[in-house]
Amino acid sequence: MATSITVITTANRARRFAQADDASMDQIIDSLKRSGQLFSGKPLIIGSAAQTEVFSASAIACVEIATDRDLSDYVPTPMNLTLTALTTEQRAEHFAGGLDGDSFKVRIDFFFVGGYSLYTSAEGVRKASLAERLMNLTGLFERPVINYRLAQGGVGLMNPHAMTRFVVNPGVPDLPRDAWVAESV
Repeated sequence: MATSITVITTANRARRFAQADDASMDQIIDSLKRSGQLFSGKPLIIGSAAQTEVFSASAIACVEIATDRDLSDYVPTPMNLTLTALTTEQRAEHFAGGLDGDSFKVRIDFFFVGGYSLYTSAEGVRKASLAERLMNLTGLFERPVINYRLAQGGVGLMNPHAMTRFVVNPGVPDLPRDAWVAESV
């Protein structure tokens, strides 16, 4: 299977690239080990004999690499959260999440500058300490990168600095003391 690379910009534009050469793909996969620096300022350059595209790191919302290869060893380890992008069909289905003992399952919708939206399901182990749970909630914007699985196989990398907000469903039971409590209308 050829690998598909999609760069989604903060202008809500998606640029797609294909890579079938194993040696070139190995170089791309190896660079994922440094994916925590992907949005740190250095431009992302994707080139071929036909053309070269240069993306400003701050103008990238997400980079997705769809492949049947297991890339889990190459991307940053998530805190205690496994995110999986939802397909259009999965988004339409009823979602039943919440707490189940020490684990949780929620839906998190991420919204980016420029209007791009990413819909995910999230699963993880609930932290014992309230301070750790609150840090998980507020700390997503401070991370250098957030990785997620693609439904068709592969990984995605989100730029937290390009996010405007995220929505957690069902709601988080432990809100920070200074949170505003109100219902969405």
